[in-house]
Amino acid sequence: MAQKATELNASPATASLGPIEFLSFCVDAEHEKRRQSRLRRLQKNAKVKLPSACVEEIDYKHPRNITKDQMADIVSGSALEHKTNILITGPTGVGKSFIACAVANLACHRNLTTQYFRVPRFLEHMAAQKALGHYLKAIEKVGALKLLVLDDLGPDMMTTEQRNMFLEVIEERYLVGPTIVTSQLPFEQWYDVFGDQTVADAICDRLFHNAGKIHLEGDSMRKMLQRSAPWIILRPSRFVA
Repeated sequence: MAQKATELNASPATASLGPIEFLSFCVDAEHEKRRQSRLRRLQKNAKVKLPSACVEEIDYKHPRNITKDQMADIVSGSALEHKTNILITGPTGVGKSFIACAVANLACHRNLTTQYFRVPRFLEHMAAQKALGHYLKAIEKVGALKLLVLDDLGPDMMTTEQRNMFLEVIEERYLVGPTIVTSQLPFEQWYDVFGDQTVADAICDRLFHNAGKIHLEGDSMRKMLQRSAPWIILRPSRFVA
């Protein structure tokens, strides 16, 4: 506010401002600075793989089995507001991670605590917290997130410890906050990743309930861009837009 007041005092164009208008400009500047600071903090903590991905850049031109109407609730933030899980499948390179990261960045802009993990790293992280004696606190922390992104589920089968930890996380978040999960495997094969039928049923039942499912198809976006313009070097997020 002090910085803005100094700028206003130094500008002849604002010399005619009344005290209420002057104060309003200063308060607006302080509010915007705090908003930007919180956004940077949310983005830093989220650790999104593609920090420049945004929902406005999702590509609907190439045939990938998605439409703007299908994605309307997701890109508008309505899915986040209604705590709807978002489950994305499809072959490598079709844009699963881009969509997941774009929604994660949208959540940060909506002032929602968010965190991104690749599933193998997430399981390693939880195992490390358990070894350090911080497991319950880690479960509570993940459960309290307004959005959790788990990228690249499968194809390897989880161990008993891993599937039990995964179940505890999904149970902690059930109907409390949305979770995004991506995988190359079709939805019906997710059960095989968890191995034990009882645990698999419990996890998938909680994930699939109140979930928006996206099944991407088509060729790899990376290969398509390389064929059309092999001499262009693009930012990583552009390959899967």
